[in-house]
Amino acid sequence: MNYDIKSMTLTEMEGVKEELSQPKFRGKQLFDWIHDKKVRTYDEMKNLPKVQRETLKDKYPLISLKEVHKLEDKEDGTVKYLFELNDGNLVETVLMKYKYGYSICISSQVGCKMGCTFCASTIGGLKRQLLPSEMLDQIYAIEYDKNIMIHSVVVMGTGEPLDNYDNLLR
Repeated sequence: MNYDIKSMTLTEMEGVKEELSQPKFRGKQLFDWIHDKKVRTYDEMKNLPKVQRETLKDKYPLISLKEVHKLEDKEDGTVKYLFELNDGNLVETVLMKYKYGYSICISSQVGCKMGCTFCASTIGGLKRQLLPSEMLDQIYAIEYDKNIMIHSVVVMGTGEPLDNYDNLLR
């Protein structure tokens, strides 16, 4: 069975490392690699034993979004991304530059069930909630693509954020 390790808390990652017969501090290392250094593969985690990296690859694959399309506004530098999720669904994310730094508008759902007549997100209805890792990966993918640090996050891309509250908080 595969688990979504990017959605795990530090405590949960410490449990994973103990499950793999590794000291608890390895969980903190794993968390740092994924969420501080934002690596995309286990092979980049050089301070974890190679055998443990291979086990992690098999049991806890690191799944990343795939960039499908990017549209950049030449006047204000706003960039609109279309990402494909692991299941083939698509979400949009927007990067905006301000005086204080970069803001990003992420999606929290595939589609939306709210039925607002002014919004295109509701046309196909709600398909599913995004996982915490899928919301995080929108941020990580754009930071990687643009070699920047995001300063603030707005959650009003595709979907209604409060309808996916638990995953959003996580």
